Amino acid sequence: MRTNVVCWLLLLGVLMGLRIPMSANGTGLWEPARHAAARTRAPDLHPAHVVAYLVEQRQVGDVTEYRFWADEHHFMTLVDEQGTLNLRPRPGRDINGWGSSWYAQPFLPGAEMGHTVIDLVQATAGGIQVIASGSVSRGASSTYGTWDVSLFVAYDPTERVITGTGTYTIALPSPLDATTGDLNLYRIASNYLHNVPLLHGDMGDTGDMAVARVGGQGMGLTWLPPQSPAHFPTDRSPWLSIDVVGAYNVVDTAAQGYARIEPAIKPSLQVTLTAHHPEVEMMFGALYDTSVGQDFWEDNIGITPLIPHASDATLLAFDVGFESRAIEHHLMLPMVTRPSAQDGRQELHCGLPRSTTP
Repeated sequence: MRTNVVCWLLLLGVLMGLRIPMSANGTGLWEPARHAAARTRAPDLHPAHVVAYLVEQRQVGDVTEYRFWADEHHFMTLVDEQGTLNLRPRPGRDINGWGSSWYAQPFLPGAEMGHTVIDLVQATAGGIQVIASGSVSRGASSTYGTWDVSLFVAYDPTERVITGTGTYTIALPSPLDATTGDLNLYRIASNYLHNVPLLHGDMGDTGDMAVARVGGQGMGLTWLPPQSPAHFPTDRSPWLSIDVVGAYNVVDTAAQGYARIEPAIKPSLQVTLTAHHPEVEMMFGALYDTSVGQDFWEDNIGITPLIPHASDATLLAFDVGFESRAIEHHLMLPMVTRPSAQDGRQELHCGLPRSTTP
């Protein structure tokens, strides 16, 4: 009988919006829910996860790699290839998900990029700090002015997105002119494959990127490489956002006569520059080298914001925003585990069904 009374009290309490804490002997005491809400909350048993960051430095011949880790995930590599500042993001979990590269350094037309000094790469409690400086590359080995950049990079494992903020300054010895040409503020290198065999048996386009979306003050465009291989619109803006949208790379390299490579999900890469002085204006420029438009190993895409050579500015300063986002969630592809070719450990790959591949 007593058990039935307690059950009825509990049911009545739920219907009336009341909370009934149970005593040690099993009896219930009436307590309005508003009073219960005023009690001190119990400790959170599931606090927000704190990401642990680590920088691993490796030397591979003349190349120095700084590998950025968030917990157990290798999410980015800074590649210093005899004077380059090349940031390669991998926000997703696909082991082959290395796509577009961001060369975060200035250069003049036709230059061999170099002359960079990596001043600091340091893991902190909230992310990884990168500080670099150098000279503006010109020609095969010359320079034209100096530059420095400071970036703070963090990784969100839940959203699978890398974000970065910082500042970027360039000091030129004199204004640009027809002999120097336009100043390239950075280069995004990528790969676009046109009319190649695909793993599901058709011919089509694939690669590390799909399109580039560009935004600025009073301007906006989408660049599809095969439609306009050399694209240099004249629109100018004191801020410029370039988003190189990632792609699902399903080129059938075996059908091209090469060793088979796994399909891979390539991430998006977006860089935004905002000039400190609004009179400094940028243009968008992009090149697609169609002569190697079917070669999966080539960086046949070059994308850059430009300072036109008619500019009389010699000190350029920018705020920098960076984002690289995984596209697995949008593709809704399964991830499968396969043994590594190097050491046999299990690795994640994007799950194109085996029945559709040779």
